[in-house]
Amino acid sequence: MKKLLLSSLLIANGVVAAPFVVKDIRVEGVQPTTGAAIISSIPVRVGQTATDTDVSNVVRHLFNQQRFADVRASREGNTLVIKVAEKPIIGKLDIEGNKAVPKDALEQNLKANLINQGEIFDAAKLEAFKQSLLDYYRSAGRYEAKIDTVVTNNNEGGVNVKLVIDEGEVAKAKTIKFEGNQAFSENELLDHLSIQPDVSWWNIFESSKFEQTTHQKDLETLRDFYLNRGYAKFALQDTDVQFNDNKTEVYLTYKLNEGLPYHVSEMRIVGNTANMDAEMNKLLKDFKPGQLFRKSDLTHIEEEIKQILGDAGYGSAKVDIYPQFNDAENSVKISFVVDAGRRIYVRKIRFEGNDVTADSTLRREMRQQEGAWLSTNKVSLGKARLERTGFYESVEMSMPNVENTTDQVDVVYKIKERNTGSINFGIGYGTESGISYQAGIKQENFLGMGSTISLNGTRNDYGTSVNLGYTEPYFTKDGVSLGGNIFYEDYDNSKNDNVASYKRQTYGVNGTLGFPVNENNSYYLGLGYTHDKIKNASREYTREKYVKSMNFEIDPNTNYYKKIKADDFDFSLGWNYNNLNRGYFPTEGSTASINGKITIPGSDNKYYRVSADFRNYFPLNREHKWVISSKAGIAYTNGFGGKEVPFYQLYSAGGIGTLRGFAYGAIGPQAIYYKDGSFSNRNGDVIGGNALATASLELITPTPFVSEKYQHHVRTSLFVDAASAWNTKWKKDEYPMLPNYGDFKRVRASAGIAFQWMSPIGPLSFSYAKPIRKYEGDEIEQFQFNIGSSF
Repeated sequence: MKKLLLSSLLIANGVVAAPFVVKDIRVEGVQPTTGAAIISSIPVRVGQTATDTDVSNVVRHLFNQQRFADVRASREGNTLVIKVAEKPIIGKLDIEGNKAVPKDALEQNLKANLINQGEIFDAAKLEAFKQSLLDYYRSAGRYEAKIDTVVTNNNEGGVNVKLVIDEGEVAKAKTIKFEGNQAFSENELLDHLSIQPDVSWWNIFESSKFEQTTHQKDLETLRDFYLNRGYAKFALQDTDVQFNDNKTEVYLTYKLNEGLPYHVSEMRIVGNTANMDAEMNKLLKDFKPGQLFRKSDLTHIEEEIKQILGDAGYGSAKVDIYPQFNDAENSVKISFVVDAGRRIYVRKIRFEGNDVTADSTLRREMRQQEGAWLSTNKVSLGKARLERTGFYESVEMSMPNVENTTDQVDVVYKIKERNTGSINFGIGYGTESGISYQAGIKQENFLGMGSTISLNGTRNDYGTSVNLGYTEPYFTKDGVSLGGNIFYEDYDNSKNDNVASYKRQTYGVNGTLGFPVNENNSYYLGLGYTHDKIKNASREYTREKYVKSMNFEIDPNTNYYKKIKADDFDFSLGWNYNNLNRGYFPTEGSTASINGKITIPGSDNKYYRVSADFRNYFPLNREHKWVISSKAGIAYTNGFGGKEVPFYQLYSAGGIGTLRGFAYGAIGPQAIYYKDGSFSNRNGDVIGGNALATASLELITPTPFVSEKYQHHVRTSLFVDAASAWNTKWKKDEYPMLPNYGDFKRVRASAGIAFQWMSPIGPLSFSYAKPIRKYEGDEIEQFQFNIGSSF
């Protein structure tokens, strides 16, 4: 283009020569309307005396618009003649052959580079995009990738563009060798690298793909490996990378200079510490002269120093680590040189992307205040609190400097809201409940104020239920939450062959107040009322004990209990801990809860329930794609005041949520029916126990065949479940021929794979499990799923 511009300018200068008065301007090569637009934009007007410089400026001006392939200017008498050749317009854009890179990602990048249908075709831009795409493929290990750009004229005077891509094969590490390693074996070093030799049986968590970004990370990992084991002067002297002829195999050789292990003789913190020496020196209290040199120890202290300063407003503090080596003694003195810098104020806290959520709703999650000293810990905590609400797909944080100031920043949270509400009518199917019909409306973040309101109705093989719920997380400015439910359920489990059947009609209302203790801990108080009416409950051992304690009657004609009705008022108390990194599909952190409920005076029943639940998530890699999840729970209930626990409040296990691979409610003490003057467990129905323990261990893995864009909406895991339900009041001596239902060691266990999806109609769960410990008579259900859950 520069050569063309130069030639055009020379032509213009050669033709115009002497200055002349412009009496007319004519544009050739374009439509009249376009010509008029060109005349109005150029820096020469009719009536003006034009020089060579003026005409050159006209040519230069039009070239800078990047719309024309050629521009020429000449003089015909007193007329300035401008001849242009427009660049063609892109009519059609096609992409072929891409698999590793999604088509929509390519189209977005093409559009960002103005290579799109309706844009002016620019061969230079297309070539630049082609080269950048080739660079990307090479960085991703596809060194033989090829891209052909096919440009053809179309009938509209424009061009059609086609990108024909041959991505080639991914280069894989064939061998990885080390030279100079004396202290550690090749296998020890290999165990810490992400890129592994291309052996089919090698580490399933890693890959043999040779990608430049992964290779660079491996170089840092190798350095850190030695620096964290005392080798303070370790050097990676060279990395030899050899390819085969078609660049699909890579042969790596790392040349190392290990040096010797060093010990730390002294640590000190010096410099501008903003008068926080005492607090910083506490970081060195565990240091002992002679301890092995470890880079991770130094990095930890460096970050802690920055954290101390950051919490006091010094958000741009610098910490440099200076080692002073004594090679004769293989020791090193470490100096942390601190420059606190200026103390920084937060001018404003801003939110971007909150189209639904009110600004006030976001601000109440903040701990950093506007106009106050910057606290990096409080700013980070604000991000964590927003993520924990579960209202947002992502939360990004930045702290740009305020223009023309040296001591002020703005804190900006950029959020991406997820769909938090729906109206749903649908039909679903669950292996536990059969065909179900749902109708529901739920709105989290109601009116953008953070509250949740829901109305749900479900009908399935077991009955009908309706629930109206409301939660206000900030009932008071201090963060006290208010929640409540009104519910009705008509339950008939006669179609469940695994449990002792009866019909139950219940309705009630409950409310809770939650009180925050600190950022991660809270407790709640609650009151509730429940009305229960039981029908068609046949005589059974556990039921008999409950009925006698309540003075209910038996119908001698039907062998059923005549009337079981109860109105209960309850008080509940609980404690919750939560430091998960997000509200749904977390990958790091833990939750714990202890809950209790007891009926209070005025109730027909007298019983209490206590439970404790714990869940932990441990990421196995930096990207949190591989995560270990563990959960455990225990529950206990008992009567008091001479009354037994209602049999419909007993515990059982089995099904999604407690013990996958076993039928819903199929694990627990069995019903012992009364017949012909005696009791027996002839049917194998489960009545439940007053104690329950559950445990689960899961390995969360990347979901195959799902793009990175949707990985946060699905979850795949391998799991092991275990559970036991038992009766602490069981007396084995009374029924020596029956299993010992009071033995908590009668544990069932299963192992399998699970898939979850946060779909537009609610959470869907699928699992396939095989029992690894079971007892005779247990009902097995290896494949289980639940579709169409109400919102």
